[in-house]
Parts: sequence; C-alpha cells; structure tokens
Amino acid sequence: MLSCCVAPDIASEEIPMDDFERIRREEELAIQEEVRSLGNVQSLGDETFDMDAILKKDPAFAHTSLEEMEAKLAAALAESDALDAQIEAMGGLGPDTGGMGTMEPFPNQQPIPAVPMVPDDAPVVKAVLVAPTYQSCKRHVPMMGRLDVLLGSVGALEDIQAALQHAKVRTPELRILTDAKKPGGWAVKHEAPTRKNILNSMSWLVQDAKPGDNLLFFFAGHGGQSRDTDGDEEDGKDEHMCPVPQGQHPNFEAALEGSLPKEEADDILGRGISDDEIFEKMLENLPEGVRLTTIFDACHSGTMTDLKHSYSVKVEDDEMARARRQEPPPPGFSFDKRPLIRNEMKGRECAASVLCLAGCKDRETQQTWCDQSGPGMRGAFFLTNMLAKAIAGMRTPNPTYGDVLRELTRDFYRGNRLFMSIPSFSTASAVDLDAKPFSLVGAL
Repeated sequence: MLSCCVAPDIASEEIPMDDFERIRREEELAIQEEVRSLGNVQSLGDETFDMDAILKKDPAFAHTSLEEMEAKLAAALAESDALDAQIEAMGGLGPDTGGMGTMEPFPNQQPIPAVPMVPDDAPVVKAVLVAPTYQSCKRHVPMMGRLDVLLGSVGALEDIQAALQHAKVRTPELRILTDAKKPGGWAVKHEAPTRKNILNSMSWLVQDAKPGDNLLFFFAGHGGQSRDTDGDEEDGKDEHMCPVPQGQHPNFEAALEGSLPKEEADDILGRGISDDEIFEKMLENLPEGVRLTTIFDACHSGTMTDLKHSYSVKVEDDEMARARRQEPPPPGFSFDKRPLIRNEMKGRECAASVLCLAGCKDRETQQTWCDQSGPGMRGAFFLTNMLAKAIAGMRTPNPTYGDVLRELTRDFYRGNRLFMSIPSFSTASAVDLDAKPFSLVGAL
C-alpha cells in the first residue's frame, strides 16, 4: 500500500542506481525539511502527532535499496499466497460478522464483475478522465516539491470506465488525459495531463451544455492545499489538484526564473488547479437541468468543488483510533444502517444538479493501493476501484447514493487504514441520498 503523497519512487527503470539512491535521499531530506518548516507536532482533530518520531519509524522514509524493496515485496507476496492457501484449505471465509476469522474476502481480493453490454439507446454521458502518473516529474517545483510517481493510473482509468459501463451509460464524447502507457493503447486519443490541457478539457466538457445533458469529470492524482486568498474557505485553505509539471520542457528553467508570461510558466511548472478555478471553469455558468458528476480520487479533496452541502458517514473517535492502530473491526461492526451526516458548508451557488465524490476530507491524505484480484499485482486507486464495485452491485443490488457512500466508508475503514480517511458526497442543493438508486444521469 503506497501513500498518495509520500510514495517512494520505484517506477522508473531507466534511472541508474546511483541516481536512484541520490534522488531517494534528496526526497527524504525534502520531506523532513517540509515537516520541520510546518512544526514537528501536527494536529488532526483532537489528536496530535510527533512527526519527527513518525518519520523515524515509518518505513516509507527509510533509506532502502532497490534490492531490499524487491526482497520485502517478494516476502509479502509469499506470505499472502500462503495465507490464501490456508484460508482455501479451511473452506474459505464466511459472511462478514466483524471477526477477523469470519469476514468475507476484502473487496480488493475480488475483481470487478464482468462489464455488461451497454444498450445502444442507453443515456449518454460526456466525460473527461484525468489520471497522471507524474513519471516525468524529475524536478523540484517551488511550493510543490517533487511529486511522487503514482503507479495506479492505468488501473484507475480502467476502473472508472468499468464503472461507467456498470452504470449503463454510453460515452461517445470522451477525453482521456494521462501520461500512462497502456498495452494496446487507449480507446480514444489521449493528451498529457498538463495544466493547460486540463483547463481546456474542463471548458470543452461544459461547452454548450443544456438542460438534460449529463457530464462527468474524473481526476485520480495528487491533491494539495494552499492559502485561501478570497475568504471563501472555512479552514483558510484552498484545495487544488496537481497537473504534471513539464520537467523536460526546454523553457523549464526560464519558467522557474520568472522570465516567461505567467500563464505559460504556470503550465510548464504544473501550478495546481484550485477549487476556485474548478468552480469557475465547470460549475459557475452551468444552467439548471444539467447533471454534472465530479470524482476526485486525491488527497485534500473534500471541498474540491466548493459545494454547499456535504454528506458523510459518522465514524466514531474510537473507530478512527482503532483504524489508525490497524486493528480489526469489533464484532458486529457495520456501516450498513448508519445514518448519513449532512454538513452545511461555506460553498457557492450553482444552478445545475451537481454531485461531487471526494476520497477524503480537506485535511486528510489518501493512499493508492495495489489490487491483487488478478494474476499478479495491478496498480489501482482505492476509491475508484471500490466505487466501480459498489456501482456494480457486488454487495447491494441497485444501491442508493447513500448505500454507495456507506460501502465506500466501510471499505476505507477496513482496507485503507494507514491514513484512515473519510469519503464524502457533496451537492449543490440539499438531497436525500437514500431516496433513489445511484445514477450518473438525471437530476439528484
């Protein structure tokens, strides 16, 4: 399991070993310096954390050679295979009653069901799918540092397209922005996920939108925060998604030095696209009767669209503490019937019917994760993979919006535990999420 924000860079096979060790050491020092600049004791809710102590203990920050990492991975896989064989010999796992020995196989061990045929007359969704790997980001960028490589971008794009098909919608108008290479190529022509390309794709998505149209924007990548400059954030911080900095661009040094026009420099340096920009580009001028769904599988994503109404499943303090200790759920544990909590946010007005799914609260980070459902390990993004399985009705046939949110929270609690985060829906207007089946089309 790799942290979305601090994953070690093990993806590039072209980096010489000496450079690999140097980059790893520079990255470790940069992270430690960032933590020191913020203060060694950090707070999250009612808890405080000594970050220096965490850095010393966390294996993600250890100076580990490539050979040692490969050995650890091989040992972990062997242990997993042995456990699977033992479970199979015992007749498999029983239904989920909360005990470790009786839980159903965790969903990351189960493949997404086969994708059904989508009828030719199925509803149409115009979509933009963005999933950077940041593999070309070899340079430190001011205010951003060096973005760690994300290994699950191909899996995230495959999973969101499977989710669209399980949702029984067609996407004849589809744009993919990624720097990931897929064997056999992508179904449609793709572009690099640069700042300029992402902004242009947002404009394309909402261009000429009219009542009855269904739109979707998906982002799986790095997210961050910066100081709020216009006073519209309760916590004083704007959220942003991170495009790919163009570290190999011939004008990169000129962009760093400030000798290029701001718009050009921002594109080359990959300046984050803030929640204010997201709202202005996609939501602000959408007319009533348009449905827009946004999905942000990223850190600090809770209010990425600045909507007014936020919904989440209540997770008690003792449950959060148990998750952080990576302890199993107590007997009888379930989120299935738990009521949803609605929070009124400081958000902005929007006439359209908008649903935003975020993988965590603004103050939280997320993790990428490796799906072991197939032969070997396949990189994937946790939220996107679990969403596809929820829409497919693996546990709840014809789930409501509330059912989907409960399933995601349950899966995060059980499987994404190193940095427990709380997924949420937010909407432009108040909605009863338990009132009707989940859909990517139509008014909420």
